[in-house]
Amino acid sequence: MALVLKTDVKDFNPVYNPMNVVVYQSDDSIRTKPDYRYIFDINIIDYISGVTVVKRTKVNPDPVQGFGRQDLHSIIENYVKENIPPYDDTAAIRETDNAIIKFFVEYGEEYRLTVDDPIVEYPNEYLGETQYAWGASLEHHRFIDFFNTNEFEDYLCLAMNAGEFLTNQKTNKVYIDQLGWHWYMTSVPSDVDYSEVKTYSSSGGLIDTFRMPNTASTILDQSRLNSVATSPQSLNNVTGVFLLGAQPVIIPTVASYTVQLFKIGGIPLSEILYFDIDSECFYETYRIHFENEYGAFDSFNFKADSKVQASGERKSYITNKSVLTSSGLTYNHVTENKINYYIKFNETINLQSGLIDQATNDWLKELSFSPQVYLEFVDGSGVHNFKPCIIRSATWNERKDSIDKTFNFSIEIELSDNFRQRR
Repeated sequence: MALVLKTDVKDFNPVYNPMNVVVYQSDDSIRTKPDYRYIFDINIIDYISGVTVVKRTKVNPDPVQGFGRQDLHSIIENYVKENIPPYDDTAAIRETDNAIIKFFVEYGEEYRLTVDDPIVEYPNEYLGETQYAWGASLEHHRFIDFFNTNEFEDYLCLAMNAGEFLTNQKTNKVYIDQLGWHWYMTSVPSDVDYSEVKTYSSSGGLIDTFRMPNTASTILDQSRLNSVATSPQSLNNVTGVFLLGAQPVIIPTVASYTVQLFKIGGIPLSEILYFDIDSECFYETYRIHFENEYGAFDSFNFKADSKVQASGERKSYITNKSVLTSSGLTYNHVTENKINYYIKFNETINLQSGLIDQATNDWLKELSFSPQVYLEFVDGSGVHNFKPCIIRSATWNERKDSIDKTFNFSIEIELSDNFRQRR
């Protein structure tokens, strides 16, 4: 009799959800030894340091079943980091560093032969499979369905499976000068050979087709989760030789376009993403990039009457200043009596979406509770760049097309930079 793995995690796991493994020593004579505990050696391949980190935990058997359970996610999540690509990125497809982590577990046990003997460790009696975790965080019941139905397989972009991009918004409205990317996941990085963009006129006629090669490394584990340039400016920033077509990709006559991943030979690896070229409206547009539930980044334009505000804090003191002249003490109306010696303020923006539908409102719930948010802006060099910000409001309201005929989504963001003035 030996250690038996009763419950394992999936091949690909959302790291901010439970990642429980359950092991069982089926030999009662061993499991009932004095001070018996299960050993979990969690091996994490850290791409940044280039080493394998081993985290050991020890667990007492469950008193009813005798199982040993360990949730891996709280350990592995420390090595996962989700990042938006650089604003000036020139790659059509880019690997995402530590956004996905490879790991495996070695299962063992420890116990005393008798109460008078020392504790002896027996590590790595059972070697678990190599698996992956990436920076997704699914709602509770969504995660249960994801786990029970192997839903992660729907997102794997493979030659035998046209997977989904890691987003819940498949049709996007963009301006011709805006940045943006979408993410895909695969268990075979070498399958993804190129991204294909097809551009269309306002009448629906095909203007051109572009094929941009995957120049990201396909031998690195982090290439199992890559970003793809999809918004107009990001596509027009791509450098290098195209497999088909040449820059510029998005020109003024383009009204819409599609993006899809392929393997050489015209084999589709992904679903099709759709984009409509939109135009500026009367109000200033604020473009927000935010981390979605899959650990990837989505983008949305707030086009209605958004308002910028500034708020802050100050500290003051009362002066004890007197005005002395040759004739004695005088009092003056302009003499300072109370002085602010510390002032700090920051800007907040109340963003208004304009009219949207139920599906868009449901998707923007991910923005309401996103851990990473960026405001796209034009910097001093005249290029589109990012400002980090946080969500001030933390509520989201459900809307129904059948009840709320028209509605608007609003949210308040606070820019992360503080402005300080002092005497």
